[in-house]
Amino acid sequence: MSRPYYRLLILILVVFSGIGLASPDVYLYLIKFENIKNDPGTEWLRTGFTDMVSEFLSDEEGVHIRGQDELEKIMNNRNLLLHQPRGSKNFLLLGKYDRSLDEIQVRIQLINIANWEEVGARKISGSYNEIPALGKNLATVVKALLSPYLPKKKKTAGIYPKFVTPPPTPKTDFAAKGAKLTKSIDVAIDLLEESMDLAIGAREKPPERPEGAEGEWELDLNVDNEFVENPENSANTEMLMRVLDNLTKTPYQIRLSKPKFEYNQDNDSIMNVIFPVTYSLKENIIKDMLTTLPYSGLKQDGSLTIFYFNKDKFNFPDEMVDKIRYGNYRSVPVIQFFNEDGDPVVVIVDTPEMLPDLRLPENVHFITTHYFSPLIDFTLGGWSMQIAMESVDIPVKYQFTIGIDDVKELSRIRLKFVPLKDLQSFLNNIL
Repeated sequence: MSRPYYRLLILILVVFSGIGLASPDVYLYLIKFENIKNDPGTEWLRTGFTDMVSEFLSDEEGVHIRGQDELEKIMNNRNLLLHQPRGSKNFLLLGKYDRSLDEIQVRIQLINIANWEEVGARKISGSYNEIPALGKNLATVVKALLSPYLPKKKKTAGIYPKFVTPPPTPKTDFAAKGAKLTKSIDVAIDLLEESMDLAIGAREKPPERPEGAEGEWELDLNVDNEFVENPENSANTEMLMRVLDNLTKTPYQIRLSKPKFEYNQDNDSIMNVIFPVTYSLKENIIKDMLTTLPYSGLKQDGSLTIFYFNKDKFNFPDEMVDKIRYGNYRSVPVIQFFNEDGDPVVVIVDTPEMLPDLRLPENVHFITTHYFSPLIDFTLGGWSMQIAMESVDIPVKYQFTIGIDDVKELSRIRLKFVPLKDLQSFLNNIL
């Protein structure tokens, strides 16, 4: 292509550069809602609610609906956000619901993907027999949360503009302005020609200016190929350590119900005891993970949420690595039934591990079982770490038999999570 054509092309770009500029848009990522109680009868609402919101907002100007696949691509490659129009916003809609008789309760959170901050949260309820109305209400609430970020629509007073007296047109020196524009275009063309000549080798590249006052360069050799912690990741690492500390110490919320006592049909002198317990994660655990840490990736499959972290943003201290690698964070529930004197009468240890030999007193009913399953799991590799969390309820009914005289002595129940590494010493102290 000859250089006159270059000049013509650049002239066209200069003249029409202001035409068709994209306006900032809103990208809304919709994933399946969470069925809190895993009710099979309402499982279809997991995708039903997202379809209702998507259909309602599909015709909204400036709103682009995206699914879970697009969300995972953004999580794995944040550079994709650079291809969006400048000023665009990206939001993730998190929703969960549960059914109580005829009432459906829906809770939603709108998360800003840029900084993982919550920009809004709402609770909505409606009748199960009027799902379309509930879905429309839900979509309206989502639109209201997005409204501050939607492109502003220009208001028009009417079909015909009002007549106003035009101001006098100032005289323009077209010759001076044309000369100035021509000079700017010539400078731009010269720079473009220089860069093209350098690209095809028609012009030698000018010598680079040496860095440093004395023109010296230094390179640190890592002969043993050891990973060196990045000081820039210290703040993220400190937040990660605090979050992991909370996840390994007090991640669960427990609901204790009063035990039921039933007479044993085969022996009138003993009773069957049924003690209901429900295990679940604290409600704010996943929310804190979403809004606190700049994780590298996110995957959600039903009630399972998996967060990915790598060494690009975090350092993995040896203390944390050993704690996860050797399972020192694992703990199990220990349940104690006390008499009025404060002595344990029944001890239940819910653990999959084989217990060591213990000195068991005759007046204590010691029971080992395995109902509880951890709702948080850690996987550690050489470069990355993932944390999987399951937001479900684990209903457990502990059952045992006890003499009628012993039942009369029961006064109080205590449930405590004990680290596996401390379990033996803990049991030796209470038995």
